[in-house]
Amino acid sequence: MLGRRLVGPDLVGVSERRNEEWLINFIKSSQSMINEGDPDAVAIFEEYNKTLMTDQTHLSDGDIKAILDYINPSTSPDESFAVESTKAPIEVERVEYSSEDIEAGMHLFSGKKAFINGGPSCLSCHNVNNKDLFVGGMLAKDLTNVYSRMGDAGVAGIVGAPPFPAMAVAYENSELDSSEIVQLTAFLQFADEVSADQEVKSATAIFVVGGGGGLIVLLMLIGFIWKARLKAGVKHDIFRRQIKGSDSLI
Repeated sequence: MLGRRLVGPDLVGVSERRNEEWLINFIKSSQSMINEGDPDAVAIFEEYNKTLMTDQTHLSDGDIKAILDYINPSTSPDESFAVESTKAPIEVERVEYSSEDIEAGMHLFSGKKAFINGGPSCLSCHNVNNKDLFVGGMLAKDLTNVYSRMGDAGVAGIVGAPPFPAMAVAYENSELDSSEIVQLTAFLQFADEVSADQEVKSATAIFVVGGGGGLIVLLMLIGFIWKARLKAGVKHDIFRRQIKGSDSLI
């Protein structure tokens, strides 16, 4: 964003804060720099709630330089814009959603309502503590308070253009419709607002009970199969008959 901070940092003056080579590498693959332990990249990642930035590996160095020149032109910006860019983060006005959007978003999240393009339900990987939802998956972050961390623009942006590798692959050919993005954002806003009154859910108990029960059933099945096993080989009976026959001839 230019002149203000929302999901990510204000980009005004970014070329003065970081050198060109660093910016090119970060824009192409911020996660690579974070994984390598670059202190500035890690600090930005931590400051903005570990929100992933989509890799722009398709951009050439020249493309990125052109974008940086547009963001930070050689001519100084007008004074009013420069002053605005130094202000504290601007509070984003809260979006009001209808109860219909919230309910539709809950059904999309849980899988009760299928996505138009057939993408997987959010509940398969994520959990949201809400009395009207079954406990969700543990493969990804709990989203109960994601709206507080990221706001409307952040949630809608990630839902609409997933930056996370697993999520991006899952929805690669199943992009969400604009109305679905709105409805999911509406539900996550609502879930965040009422989270203090919800019972904290965990899949741990289900995992322990289900896993333990499954193990018991498996052991019982193994015991049954082992009990009904063939205790002696077929050759043993043939050999015994041959021995008996030989004894009678002697």
